[in-house]
Amino acid sequence: MDDLFQNPNDSMEVDPADLGPAFVAVLTSTLAKSLASEFEKPWTDEQESDMQEKISALLAAANGRGLKTIRVIVTRPNGQKVSRVLDIDRISNTRSLQ
Repeated sequence: MDDLFQNPNDSMEVDPADLGPAFVAVLTSTLAKSLASEFEKPWTDEQESDMQEKISALLAAANGRGLKTIRVIVTRPNGQKVSRVLDIDRISNTRSLQ
C-alpha cells in the first residue's frame, strides 16, 4: 500500500464505495502504527486492539456481502488513476493491508 499514495493531493475511492469509511479507518490506524514505529514512539496495546477492531469491522462488512476483494483507486493530481485489488482472505490472515 505504501507505493499507492505518492502525493498528499491524491484522492482515493474504494469499490464498493460503502466500504470506504471502514477501509479509511483501517488505513488511518495502519499509518499511525507505521509512523509510531518510524519515529520510535510507543504503540500501545490499546492502539493495537483498536486497529484490530477496525480490521475486523472491514472484514465483517466485506464478508457480509460475500466479497472476495475490494478495489482501491487513487487519482493523482494529473488525472492518472492507479488501482490496487485487496484480497479479503489475505487481510484476514495477515491482519493488515497488503
